[in-house]
Amino acid sequence: MGRRSFNKQEQHKKKLEISQTINLPRSWDYVERFTQPFLYPFEFETLTIKQSELGDIKINATLWDTAIVMSKFFEIVIGREGLKGKRIIELGGGVGLTGIVLSKMGANITITEQKSMHSILDFNVRNNLTDLSKTKVSELWWGDDLTNSEYKAPYDMIIGSDLIYEDHCIDLLLKSLLDLSSYHPKPKSKYSDIIEQIDANNGEIPQELLEKLKLGENENEDNEDNENNNNNNNNNNNNNKTTTTTTTTTTTTATTVPIQSTIEPTEKIAENNKSKESNTDTNKNQIIESNINEKEKKKKKKPIKKKKEDDEDPKGEDYLFESALLEPADTVIYLGYENRQMSAESIFLSKVHNYFEIEEIKTAHLNPGFGGVDIRILKMKKKPQTLELLLSYNKKE
Repeated sequence: MGRRSFNKQEQHKKKLEISQTINLPRSWDYVERFTQPFLYPFEFETLTIKQSELGDIKINATLWDTAIVMSKFFEIVIGREGLKGKRIIELGGGVGLTGIVLSKMGANITITEQKSMHSILDFNVRNNLTDLSKTKVSELWWGDDLTNSEYKAPYDMIIGSDLIYEDHCIDLLLKSLLDLSSYHPKPKSKYSDIIEQIDANNGEIPQELLEKLKLGENENEDNEDNENNNNNNNNNNNNNKTTTTTTTTTTTTATTVPIQSTIEPTEKIAENNKSKESNTDTNKNQIIESNINEKEKKKKKKPIKKKKEDDEDPKGEDYLFESALLEPADTVIYLGYENRQMSAESIFLSKVHNYFEIEEIKTAHLNPGFGGVDIRILKMKKKPQTLELLLSYNKKE
């Protein structure tokens, strides 16, 4: 009896494997890629993922093989225990399959993608999830400053698939990965130093600090007194001016001044005119010079502005200094990519080792149909950095 039941279990397992086999790579047929939904077998149900040719970039609107493999990896290898209650952010979520799978397994996930993709993302999320409280669709531009943003780092997990195929995006992606996997210090207030000193002195105000604070109060009082004195002096000066004007008017009416005394000699007038002309010439020269300097500054600024807008070139190691120096958290990063030996892959892999500890995971064993693609997952964790170490990366290049 035991032997027969074992055979039945094996047969059931084989049937399940056949029914859940996903043959990769997928066809590039237009109808299959964009107009028909993709049916993903998840546990005892099927997820329906809509694809669409809408959106400013067509490649975002279809489901890529790596997202399918990543979804199976989380379902089979990480499992519910490794995902339940975790704060996870997905970069470049596309049509949303991986994020939806993680949400179904108990994760609190934010799926980020360009605004143009939000309509199809929202549709897939609402169509496949009954509990929407754990899933959020949002926009995040790689490399953006996270200060005062909705993204509260560090996250428990960062995920992404097929993100490393554009050379000029590598440094932007690395910056976001560093920022999202780090602790960010709170901005200091003007009283931070005082509070730190009081805390260090077991809650009592140190004598030096007390003297400084008193000194500050005295300075403020002195400044106020000086201001009052200045105001009084100004008032007295104004009063003196009014009295002098009245006396001069009275004297002019009382006594007639000889005409010859008021007329200056011709030589003195000529000297005054020359000085005026020289002053005007210097003023003109200064204005011309300042205009030239401003024009030169604008010329210098223009190419920098264009570079920033286009993001055509990799930014270099110094661009990542500030983010790399942040204190690393226990964030685990999973990035899936299809090994195609493209230039972006080599750029990314040459740089990422500087900032993250990396383990490479192969995926062909996850599903009977995955043998036709070479999709790898990078499991990453941020390394602690020093400025000397970061400067050494620049020297290597």
